[in-house]
This record gives sequence, structure tokens and C-alpha cells, in this order.
Amino acid sequence: MEILKDKYGNPQGVIREVAGGRLRLYDRSGNSVATYRPDTDYTYDNNGSRIGSGNRLPGIAGDKK
Repeated sequence: MEILKDKYGNPQGVIREVAGGRLRLYDRSGNSVATYRPDTDYTYDNNGSRIGSGNRLPGIAGDKK
């Protein structure tokens, strides 16, 4: 588990490992935001749409306020 914080130390989200080594980003309310799949090396939103290549979860957490 990785807690993502803003520059003031306030929690912005949490990244947790889920089945198959995937990483899932949750917002401060505990809602799923996006998933990184290492098997494809892409990050996907909750609708299954590809956001971008590589693990984009830390950057997405900073965008969600």
C-alpha cells in the first residue's frame, strides 16, 4: 500500500495491489479511480478505457481533488 500526499502532507489517495499484481488507485473516500496492469503496461480508468502507457496512478491522484 502506498499513500499519496500533496505537498502539504494531506492524503490524496491510496495505491493498493490487487489480484494479478495489478495496482488500483483509490481516492480519499475509498472509491476506485483507475488501475495499472503490469501485464499490458497501461493504466485504465474505471470504464476500461486506456489512460496511457506505464503506471500513471501517482499523477492521477494529484489531478483528483
